[in-house]
Amino acid sequence: MPHKDTDAGTTSKPSFWARFRNQILLPELTPEQVALSFALGFSIAWNPILGLHTWIALACCFFIKKLHRPLLILSTFINNPIFTMMPIIFASFWLGNILLGNGFVALPDVDWAVMGRMSSYTSAAGFMQMVGELKPVAKPYFLGGAVLSILAAPIGYWFMLKLSRKMRKTRDNTASNL
Repeated sequence: MPHKDTDAGTTSKPSFWARFRNQILLPELTPEQVALSFALGFSIAWNPILGLHTWIALACCFFIKKLHRPLLILSTFINNPIFTMMPIIFASFWLGNILLGNGFVALPDVDWAVMGRMSSYTSAAGFMQMVGELKPVAKPYFLGGAVLSILAAPIGYWFMLKLSRKMRKTRDNTASNL
């Protein structure tokens, strides 16, 4: 139910962007704390260990105080299975290949059907066959992913610090003009 405003009658619900902006600009958190929260989540999103992103983000939320927890979780979800996971995996692999001196090479011949077999997860022989198939991909992928994860932290921090300061300045100017 909208609240009544004595001068203007009824007011409408704030837009999605206005509510989101107010969530980023929490008054009890400094722009640096907001930027640190985003940078941690953004770095976790590039982490090469798939399947643990949410758990790592939740551990950060639990153990590190003075974080913007919703922003940390949301920035972790930049890596999602529908849109961004495959580009992040391929970027990690190719950067790792470049760092290992292999240049821009295509993915090695991997029998991807092996990954889909139930025996790959339920028997020692099937698991070892799957590991053997992934061996040529693993080293460049983990190296590239680790480097991208490390680089994501300062880039994310810088980006969110600038955005948070700009948005607070805009909010403060708007509030002082009222």
